[in-house]
Amino acid sequence: MKNFLRQKSGTSDRLSFFVLLISQLIATTGFTFVMPFMPLYVRELGVESHGDAAAWAGFVNGASGLTMALAAPFWGKLADRIGRKAMLLRATLAGSVVLCLMGFVTSPWQLLFLRLLQGTLTGTTPAATALVGSSSPSEKVGTRLGALQMVVFLAAGIGPGLGGIFADTAGIRNSFFITASLLLVSGMMVLFGVTEDRSSLKSSQDNVTELEEDKQQGGGIGNISYRKLLPGMLALFVAQATISSVAVILPGFLSSLPGRVEHIASLTGWIAGTAALVASLGSVLTGRFAGRLSPWLVIGASLAFSGLMALPQAWAESVPEIWALRLATSLFLGGIIPTANLTIRNAAPPEKRGAAFGAASSAVALGFSAGPVGGGLIAAGLGFRAAFLIPGVLLLGLAVVLMVVWVARGGLPNTRRLRPHSSGHRLSG
Repeated sequence: MKNFLRQKSGTSDRLSFFVLLISQLIATTGFTFVMPFMPLYVRELGVESHGDAAAWAGFVNGASGLTMALAAPFWGKLADRIGRKAMLLRATLAGSVVLCLMGFVTSPWQLLFLRLLQGTLTGTTPAATALVGSSSPSEKVGTRLGALQMVVFLAAGIGPGLGGIFADTAGIRNSFFITASLLLVSGMMVLFGVTEDRSSLKSSQDNVTELEEDKQQGGGIGNISYRKLLPGMLALFVAQATISSVAVILPGFLSSLPGRVEHIASLTGWIAGTAALVASLGSVLTGRFAGRLSPWLVIGASLAFSGLMALPQAWAESVPEIWALRLATSLFLGGIIPTANLTIRNAAPPEKRGAAFGAASSAVALGFSAGPVGGGLIAAGLGFRAAFLIPGVLLLGLAVVLMVVWVARGGLPNTRRLRPHSSGHRLSG
């Protein structure tokens, strides 16, 4: 009887995780259906020059990251108290409403305001990551985080391709309504198809105790030191900034290439989409390697190789060149995020992983904000080629810094030292 119940529980757990993956495929497809084409949408709203449109799109795309960074720690601690599924529902359904409203804006300022609101209320990927990372069994957490990130990248590959075709035929404005519908479907799947084991959630008294610990210790989350979270957070920040900066500079860069490049929206969607598909492959591969090798070794190698592949993009002279280099860069970028999330998970005890992932979400959100803003400003001030060069330098620089620090501490941490906290809590969602 016990074996039967255990088998039934395992089947339910796998089914719920599968539903979660499909829901995130749909949600991320919706978001990426419109985000790569913000420079073109901004031009429809009255901004005429390519450079100004890139700068405006940078502020618009980066706005949500700024407010998300401020709100994420609050949502993370609330998740530890009321549940991570509730936070995923909040992010998904709020996103549906806000993205629908974006289809009605008439000026860049209105779009900017809604993006700020979006960052405050949404964040489906961080919420799903917290749910998976907090509740998955230790022996499956690396693989599941890799699978989740693979789905996110896969959706980021599907969304821009479909969105580019739709934008060229039916208009970018109508794309926001498609996104809102997809997010609504995703929310319903989470509501009815994903369950959560709530045994690891803290009581109200636990939260009061934790707040007192925060005040006494400072510089941490309960008994989690920010020093343990910092390397993973830095890797998440730089990877997200690199990925998100491309969205605002790629359309203008393609327009500046020698010769006449037509169907910019479709080309942008194709390049961004195929790069995301390749990143999904890198994500699932490193999700497996991180459980066998040192996660820090995987992060350092991924940072270094993605930086080396990013630098030549500054001198690309044709669409095939920039496309091939984007694919190579994305393969290694895909390995950074799930592995960094694994280190975040390893740094926190089960009952405080929501708070730890909240802090990590702030780093992701700041990267999501800094990437478009920085990319847009660099493109407007120094040109589009410099906007590709600087992220490559940052990736290489962080790889070198982290490696030097680890060697100074006596070498790279080994897998045994970074083994996840033992936990009996399993994800039913």
